[in-house]
Amino acid sequence: MVFIRTGRGGRASQQREVNKTIILNAFLRCRNISRTEIAKRFNLSKSTVTRLVSNLISEGMIVEIEPYNIKKIGRKAILLGLNPNYKSVLAIKVGVTHTLMAKIDFAMNIKNIKSFFTPKNPQDFLDKVEEYTREIFPEGLKNTHAVGVGIPGIVDNTFKNVVVAPNLNWKNLPLGDMISERFKKVFSVDIPVKMDNEANMAVVAEGMLGSKIEFNDVNIVYIFIGEGVGTGLILEGKLYRGKANTAGEFGHMTVGRDGIKCKCGNLGCWERYASLGSDLAKRAGFDLENEKASILDEKALKLYVDELSVGVINIVNGLNPDVIILGGPLIKSDTKEIWEIIRKELKKIIEEKSITSDAGKVRIELTSFLEYPAELVGAGIWAFWDIFEGPVLSTV
Repeated sequence: MVFIRTGRGGRASQQREVNKTIILNAFLRCRNISRTEIAKRFNLSKSTVTRLVSNLISEGMIVEIEPYNIKKIGRKAILLGLNPNYKSVLAIKVGVTHTLMAKIDFAMNIKNIKSFFTPKNPQDFLDKVEEYTREIFPEGLKNTHAVGVGIPGIVDNTFKNVVVAPNLNWKNLPLGDMISERFKKVFSVDIPVKMDNEANMAVVAEGMLGSKIEFNDVNIVYIFIGEGVGTGLILEGKLYRGKANTAGEFGHMTVGRDGIKCKCGNLGCWERYASLGSDLAKRAGFDLENEKASILDEKALKLYVDELSVGVINIVNGLNPDVIILGGPLIKSDTKEIWEIIRKELKKIIEEKSITSDAGKVRIELTSFLEYPAELVGAGIWAFWDIFEGPVLSTV
């Protein structure tokens, strides 16, 4: 099960905290669920579940929703769910072209979403964040738990500093502290700001809330396709960042030694050919600036899918994932048919060119989040991360 690592041994108080984490994650993944179903699905005793659920209800995190009949006869079970009124967060998805901001409640409902063109100047960006925060939270931020920010680049291990965001030309930028200080000055609150790479945010959202993940999927790759290309990795059920927090930068693997110069400074990076900012993608009919997609040139679209497949095959052969999910700013409800064509063609190429026939059986799916992007939803989960993950034990 994604993100949950339980272990035997350790202090009893530790195990209680782990069980609490499991139960909270159960509500996040399964939405509305009964005490009996939690015990059954997560191999916990009924007494443990009853005690912990009672504590969570008293803390205001969980609410009883309604009774329902599992069978036609017998006592009705009580459905429980996350309490949307418990807390809320501010989620920010920083895009190269557009930035999205939203209030997200504890039940992961998106409220008051706003969008604006992303200023490249960090101070101008802060001004926009302040402006739209006032609109999203007219009541102020005193009851807001945290701010989650998805960045199209690399964030350091403190999750406060942008190491580099090539397509925004941001480098060594203490954006987390800048937002905190601005909010302290303007809203008189000391609110935590948590940042991470946007593809990491997206794979978390897919793993926890997405409809394309099957119960036994423990190796998941999310490929963000926008102005650049980024990947989020869940390996063996855990979000994988790497020692320096740079894992998943497959967009910058070299696919042409003397190829097109990338904004990162290297030559021949995969994203220069497979991003929606590439010449082929533009010719095919992708318009990032106006967030529109159509098929203008079928030959260019086929060539674009060929370029996209180069990196995907490398990922399949290198990581052997259970599922690969495609997402990005132009994969939406009104463009789903176009991306279904791309997905099917990509699947065909992967089956032909994978290292083995078994590797080629990897599922290729479109993102579950067609109304609001997975990166925004993931930013909300990331802001609540300290509550939903809590202290966990390693597997022993």
